Amino acid sequence: MTDRTSNIVASLDIVEEKRLLDLSQEIGDSVFAIKINWPTILACGKQIISKLGKYSRIICDLKIADVPNTVNLIMKQIETEKPYAVITHLFTGEDSLKTLMDNEGGIRVIGVASMSNSGAKKYLNPNYASLIKDANSAGCYGIVGPGNDYKLLSEMSKIKGNMKIFCPGIGAQGGNYRGAMNSGGDYMIIGRSIYENPSPLKYILNLEKS
Repeated sequence: MTDRTSNIVASLDIVEEKRLLDLSQEIGDSVFAIKINWPTILACGKQIISKLGKYSRIICDLKIADVPNTVNLIMKQIETEKPYAVITHLFTGEDSLKTLMDNEGGIRVIGVASMSNSGAKKYLNPNYASLIKDANSAGCYGIVGPGNDYKLLSEMSKIKGNMKIFCPGIGAQGGNYRGAMNSGGDYMIIGRSIYENPSPLKYILNLEKS
């Protein structure tokens, strides 16, 4: 990995291991991190985390939402692969969150304070302020805020403290890279617009110049 500065997180929801590794090798030095989700881990095994770690920081988007004992069991499995960060839900409360924060691998924790899908507007997103407060109190590294809802993102940025805001919803879900940045986002999570692009590296480099 190089020290090149980027605020793009490539969300690679790819289940074919060779394609995933080839793309990660191509773009790894040009993004802040690569994010993978359950489909990739289930298809390729947890070892894919450390394999991808050769090319970039790896964020495991596990959206953990369970009781402390189960959270601990999940983290014990993930710690062996040394990801940069994990994404967790915050609504399960401070006991589950504390278990995550106490992991032995020094893995950063990013809490879901909102989501970019329309269904999140009913239950999750209206409670963003309380969730951000809990994440701050626990010492989370970052929170998730929608890159396709500039008003909500702006409100979140006012109360985030020192935490970083990671913004999904850019591209395929209607969010704009520059619009999300101007609304207070720190890192832009971009998936299909990268991995379905015939020239993904060119797309990334051009996006940062926009």
